[in-house]
Amino acid sequence: MRLHIFAQTFRQNWSGIMLNVAKLKEVFPTDTFDVDTVLYQQGDESGDGFIIQQGQVELTSLVDGQETMVATFYANEVFGIYKTLFDSDGRRFTATVKEKSIITRIPEQFLTDRISASDSFIIHCFRQWPNLEKQIRN
Repeated sequence: MRLHIFAQTFRQNWSGIMLNVAKLKEVFPTDTFDVDTVLYQQGDESGDGFIIQQGQVELTSLVDGQETMVATFYANEVFGIYKTLFDSDGRRFTATVKEKSIITRIPEQFLTDRISASDSFIIHCFRQWPNLEKQIRN
């Protein structure tokens, strides 16, 4: 099992750079976002992930015309990887900045490459999670 996948050397375009979550802001774009900035909307096809360096982001979901708050993320937390991790067609949530935030954007291609480099059994297990969630709710 590859438990240390995040400590391995990047391949392809990122070869030679060691993945260290604390240093990702030096490798990938980091920007400041004002309150109420929408980073992505429910249904979007983009699959970039995000790490909050400072600030707060809220995820909401629109179901039957009702907006529901799903989760709140703070400094040093990762969000936005669900679509890529579970290979879904679109974003399940809308991500909105709730206080001025500094956020690092992790490109979808990087996430896809890291997932592809993982053990196929681990990928299979992760991708079964959405089905398990549905079974638990019903």
